[in-house]
Amino acid sequence: MPPKILIVDDEPDILELVQTRLELAGYETIAAESGEEALKSFFTARPDLALLDLEMPGMDGFELCERIRQMSDVPIIFLTAFGSEDHRVKGLQVGADDYVVKPFSKNELVARVEANLRRASMPSIQRDEQVYADPVLTIDHQAHMVTVRGSEISLSPLEYRLLTALLKHPGQVLSHNQLLDLAWGPNSSETSTDSVRLYISYIRGKIEEDPKRPRLIETVREFGYRYVRPLGNTERAAA
Repeated sequence: MPPKILIVDDEPDILELVQTRLELAGYETIAAESGEEALKSFFTARPDLALLDLEMPGMDGFELCERIRQMSDVPIIFLTAFGSEDHRVKGLQVGADDYVVKPFSKNELVARVEANLRRASMPSIQRDEQVYADPVLTIDHQAHMVTVRGSEISLSPLEYRLLTALLKHPGQVLSHNQLLDLAWGPNSSETSTDSVRLYISYIRGKIEEDPKRPRLIETVREFGYRYVRPLGNTERAAA
């Protein structure tokens, strides 16, 4: 059975164009012209990936992305005419995995869909260990539940993959490119190390007591990052 792609756009011409391109590439598509309609379709059809327009009347793409993230970690790609850094950053913050700016080529669209589906099908890092625990952080990999100092936190799929990549190599420095491979996937179209820095800052904001003075995720200048496993009941200061 081919993967199902939910396509959401309030412009019928764009909706039809994207549907045609993806169906020719062998995908099954579900179309919706509003965020409300898309949410209903998501519940009933359970797609493998969602392509969301940003600007829509009523529920916009940002809100729709957040609502989907409350119930699923399927790949989400924003497909929008808004290509500014602010829009892209906000899109990633609310849980999107990728961002394609209109106008786009047929090959780019299909390649982005294929790459995100491929990453989603990769085995989770540390899947062999059901639970990771240290004095600060606990992760139930089967339930994708993360707790910090006893309180559950919410991580986007990319944040989760990036954090678990660091946890699998405690004390080991991982370069920006290694983290891109581990979290985004070796075939990802994402090549900017700025994305790694951005997501590290998001994770620090959720797990560090003082994100401006991080003790868990340590920066190794001009190389990358490492997770400093806490000893006992206190966090070890960064070297």
